[in-house]
Amino acid sequence: MKQYSKIEILEETPVLYSILYLAIPSMLSMLVNILYNVTDTFFIGKLNDPYKVAGVSVALPYYNMLMAIAGIFANGGASYLSRLLGKRDIQTARETTTTAVFSVGIVSIIAAALGLLFIPTYLKLTSATGLTAHYAQQYLTAIFIGSPIIMMKFTLIQFLRAEGAAKDAMIGLFIGTGANIVLDPLFIFYFKMDVVGAGIATVIGQGLGMLYFCSYYLKKKSLAAPSRQYLHPRWSCYKEILAIGIPSSLSQIMMSVGNAISFNLASAYTDHTIAALGVASRVFSIVIFSFIGLSIGVQPLIGFNYGAQNYGRMKKIILTANLICLAMAAFFTIFFAIFPGELIAVFIKDISIIAIGKMILEAYVFAIPFAGVGMILMATLQSMGKALPAFIVSLSRQGLVYIPMLFLLNHLFQFNGLIFAMPIADVITTILSFIFVYHITKQLKTSLDTKPSFLIRD
Repeated sequence: MKQYSKIEILEETPVLYSILYLAIPSMLSMLVNILYNVTDTFFIGKLNDPYKVAGVSVALPYYNMLMAIAGIFANGGASYLSRLLGKRDIQTARETTTTAVFSVGIVSIIAAALGLLFIPTYLKLTSATGLTAHYAQQYLTAIFIGSPIIMMKFTLIQFLRAEGAAKDAMIGLFIGTGANIVLDPLFIFYFKMDVVGAGIATVIGQGLGMLYFCSYYLKKKSLAAPSRQYLHPRWSCYKEILAIGIPSSLSQIMMSVGNAISFNLASAYTDHTIAALGVASRVFSIVIFSFIGLSIGVQPLIGFNYGAQNYGRMKKIILTANLICLAMAAFFTIFFAIFPGELIAVFIKDISIIAIGKMILEAYVFAIPFAGVGMILMATLQSMGKALPAFIVSLSRQGLVYIPMLFLLNHLFQFNGLIFAMPIADVITTILSFIFVYHITKQLKTSLDTKPSFLIRD
């Protein structure tokens, strides 16, 4: 079978082949990320202590803010990198990766210090008290001490994906997750470190993944490896990175804020409700991360072909990705509708937590098809560098729509309303994203005449 180069995959192989080639490793990577996401909850759940499960669950939104801060440079830089490769501007591409990696290195140290300082403030905002707050603080302290490693690893993997190195991104994640799965029971049960051990295991796993990505760049396998000689921070580069990175990260930050608010509102019920909400969110991440994997896989394809002005191929990629997404959504909807209680029981055996978690998953099922298509559309806006529409959608989904829905529906229908806020937010923002993408792509010419000469083949 013919082996295609990275550039050939991005610009000329059949659309379905290109999507699957890049999306399957990315989706497998996301499945590995799911293991990262649920491993701590799974092993802590085996202690059968709802307060420890609640503590780790409450900590998750604060931990996700690290990813959001790193994402300013990782996601924004990756989007710009794909477009630069489409234009064959390797010099600026290497300057972009170097600038982003350097910036994350500085920002991660500041984030670690501030993150540790504001843990008590965050826990007050979530209304976590007593043992739940105690275990959450222990877990977050371990995580934030290692946050520079976590943030750098996240940045490097985004750049590998942006240049089409999806398989190597997957390998690095497998290394890190494998280590986390082995180390979690060792630290939690053998060394009896409980939630602190779970946090330490996560940091070590992320560190091993980061070392693999560093070795990839040092072996000069990359199309745009960062290097000291390309460290020329310029406003023009930061402008492109921030234009996409800020909206992308704003979505993650608002999601963390929204999750923190949901835990705050849930705390008015019982600690078992908080634990159930945390477990259900982790279980539902199986769906969300699968869709994220697909959107990550198509993002470099969309960005490269947009940069190369190959709009006909770009539109086929968007359409094909959405059809694949809908097929996946049908499967997940049926599976989660049939087995909600069984999925919660995998993590904890407490009957009341299982009952509450089952209710949450039954509500979340309605969000599945809209969440998937919405992510593809959001990836499209980011890949094309459409900063304002991406900003509006990001702010709407987790801020302007989701957070008000949390307060409104919880006030009107109590807990039943609280758990339906997310599905409603996904419906509204997916419709908004579709309107933006439809009008933007409709204005693009699709004829071969619009393609640069280096893309026209004899």
